[in-house]
Order: sequence, then C-alpha cells, then structure tokens
Amino acid sequence: MTPLKLRITAFFPEFCRAALRTAPIRVKPQASDGTATCPLSDIFTVSGGPVAMEPESFLASCDLAVRWALFETDVALPVARSVFGTRLARIRHVGSFACRDVRDRPGIRSSHATANAIDVSAFVLADGREIPLSAWNGQGVDAVFLRRIRDESCGVFETVLSPDYDRLHASHFHFQATGFGLCR
Repeated sequence: MTPLKLRITAFFPEFCRAALRTAPIRVKPQASDGTATCPLSDIFTVSGGPVAMEPESFLASCDLAVRWALFETDVALPVARSVFGTRLARIRHVGSFACRDVRDRPGIRSSHATANAIDVSAFVLADGREIPLSAWNGQGVDAVFLRRIRDESCGVFETVLSPDYDRLHASHFHFQATGFGLCR
C-alpha cells in the first residue's frame, strides 16, 4: 500500500500535509520562497527526526518531506542495524533546493529547482564511524551497506541515482520525490 499512498500524497496536497502531521520528523511550513526563476510554494523546512542531519535542515516539497520521513524510518535505520548492528546517528546531505538545470542537460530544470530532491553524501553510525559514498566501489561491509541503502530507497523515492548512474553522482545519492521509477 505504501507506493499507492505515496502517489496519493504526491497529487493531493491536503493528504500530503496530513501525512506530515503524523511523520516522525519536524517540519516547518515556509512562506513561498525560492527565486524569481525558481519560485517555490507548499515548501517545508525539514529538521529533526529519528536520525540527525548534517546540516541540520533542508527545504523540501511536501512530497519529498513525506518520503524522507519514510526513508529514515523504513530504510536508513533498519539497514544500518542489519548491516552494522548499531544505530545510525547522522545523515550528511549536500542540499536540496538549488535553482539550476540538470547538470548535463542545459535548459531542463533539475528537481532540485523545485525542492523535490536531496543529495546525500555520507552516513554516520552511533559509534562515530562514517560511511561516505566514496566507499561505493569497495568490497567491504561499507559498500554492502551503501548498495542496500540504494536498493531499498527505490521503494520510497521515485528516482534514486547512485555512483552506478554516472560520474556526476560518484560522491552522493540523489533521492528524488518525482520521476518514473529510475533506480540506478
């Protein structure tokens, strides 16, 4: 039922906001924001939650915020516990909103331009150990963890891009609320 519910929240803002009210993350509605070129509406500042973030918050569409809450509780925390036997303490991200085109496609707006995507660069365990995306091509447990995060995120986000996608994603996961099921 989760994929159906996520589609409903994506198309019906009132259901999305209702889902956020029960989510285990802190969200603060933002006044219309963005830039003249990339205006934003129905945007939230996401902070807190079961896993701390570094930096502490990011701008998100309602759809991205709901999916982020699911990612933390249904993917990141269980995968860390399963692979490492410990709690995930922090997720390092490199931002969500950026008024720009897709990097290799001039003239086509990125999902970052609508706060519908976030880029994640590393995970930090409760013992302080950091698992950066640069460990992707390794043979050890860190690479296993990152690949499981990618694979299981595909059930939450509509688009998931990893270092396997292209050189532009070698250092981060791109998690996007919109798309057509691309998971690479």
